[in-house]
Amino acid sequence: MAVIHSRSGRIGSLSGSRSVPRLAKLGAATIAFGAVYDLSEHSYAVTTASGGFSPGEHAAHLVVLIGMVTIILGVIADGIHGSSRRSRQEGSSRDAIR
Repeated sequence: MAVIHSRSGRIGSLSGSRSVPRLAKLGAATIAFGAVYDLSEHSYAVTTASGGFSPGEHAAHLVVLIGMVTIILGVIADGIHGSSRRSRQEGSSRDAIR
């Protein structure tokens, strides 16, 4: 078994050398922004007297949810696009004599 020393090589071998869809990257960035926004809201926002969430905390949770949906849409779109690409199967030959 070959030893892979680079980090990108490990990721490539795990993902089958497929790249991460752009929409999924956008969703991950949205989740990261939402997480920072959520931490700041929970840390520094003024809590309401009733003990519920402030509108800013709800907005931060909504940003994270939108990021999750964006990742799912990116993966689905990439899967639909990938299934339309017809590549020949391993070991088959287009010039085979039948």
